[in-house]
Amino acid sequence: MNIQELRETQAKFQILIDNLIENKKSLYKLRDDFAKYYNETRILNMPLDTYVLGKSHTDVKFHFCYTTERSLDRLGRIIGSKADKFGVYYGKTKSENEYKYRFTKKWGNSKEEVFINIKHSIVELIEAGKKRDLKTLAKNKISPMFKGKILNVYYPEEYLNVFSDEHLDYFLVLFNLDNPKLIMSNSVYKREALKDFKNSDEIMKDWPMDIFADFLYKYFHPKLNKEKDFKINKKLDDDYGDQQFPSEYLAEWEDLEMMQGEPIKKVKSKEVPKDNPDYEKEARKLKKLGDRGEKIVIEMEQKRLTELGFPALAEKVEKAKYDYLGYDILSYETNGDERYIEVKATRAKVGTANFFLSSNELETAEELPNYYIYMVYDITSKNPKIWIIDNPFNPENDKVVKTPVSYRVIIEAKKREY
Repeated sequence: MNIQELRETQAKFQILIDNLIENKKSLYKLRDDFAKYYNETRILNMPLDTYVLGKSHTDVKFHFCYTTERSLDRLGRIIGSKADKFGVYYGKTKSENEYKYRFTKKWGNSKEEVFINIKHSIVELIEAGKKRDLKTLAKNKISPMFKGKILNVYYPEEYLNVFSDEHLDYFLVLFNLDNPKLIMSNSVYKREALKDFKNSDEIMKDWPMDIFADFLYKYFHPKLNKEKDFKINKKLDDDYGDQQFPSEYLAEWEDLEMMQGEPIKKVKSKEVPKDNPDYEKEARKLKKLGDRGEKIVIEMEQKRLTELGFPALAEKVEKAKYDYLGYDILSYETNGDERYIEVKATRAKVGTANFFLSSNELETAEELPNYYIYMVYDITSKNPKIWIIDNPFNPENDKVVKTPVSYRVIIEAKKREY
């Protein structure tokens, strides 16, 4: 996801925010009243039937699990996952049709012992959440989705209301925020990464946290969106839906030998498709592949330099600061010299390197020393391959076939005189 695409989508969403907030005012009040009502003392003294799903009592202001899961559903969904996420509940199972108290063994050996432990863990969670003690939050025994919902209910502007680990991974990958360590980490840290992404953006930093979550689900995860208020954006789905990247992958270097290329035949007019290509759409797709390719190359260059014994150089590898520089990644040789890398990415398997090169990129390749093309194959797989191509344009390589595909046309004009 590049900044231009992000800005265009933010502009579409910005006009919806006031209405979204207005429609959720009653939910905000319910959330705040609930968090105020269930202070530490009330939680520790809470009766079991006031907590568990499957039991209801009209003499209490809030039923703990029902309110967090059902009444506050529009402020973050945890419905759909099994009831044992609460630690203890009242109900039946697929194999047992009898309604009774059921509990998760990790909490204890009886419903009474289990419930005491759960209440203390909820209090610990709320206290650690207030201190922003992420390490304690991650270690807390409450199930991940329920943990995330409690944190968001008590501290709605500190903890993001995206609770599914699968969804978190999806969003991290979409915005190229993922790395192997983060993907394998606790969901507490994944939400922090998305929160940091929001707060570092000049447009989104002022959005309420739940509005940011609405933005994510409305535009970037339509297949998982089931709310009537958030219909699929067909255009964005067409552009991005067929290019999902895996959250776990292992890139590898590929050693290929360059062969003699065949000149590209000129396409005759009768061979041209009748329907005009959607060049803007194709450009968006290529840009998304390119962004992902750049991320993978940065990681692999950092790994290469680290394994060669130059971790300080590895830390300096970075994306080019400006597009006009004519390359994508600035890396380094082991002697400290700069290595200029242009990244080209494709969904195709290892083989022919077929890509577009702008005139600026070609001029850069012809001028800069230590210039390389990094061809990233099979980029949507869990095992992308990278072929490092030594500068094929300086000196000119006769095995490389370059074909002009467009012209810049300048026609001077002035007002006609009569």
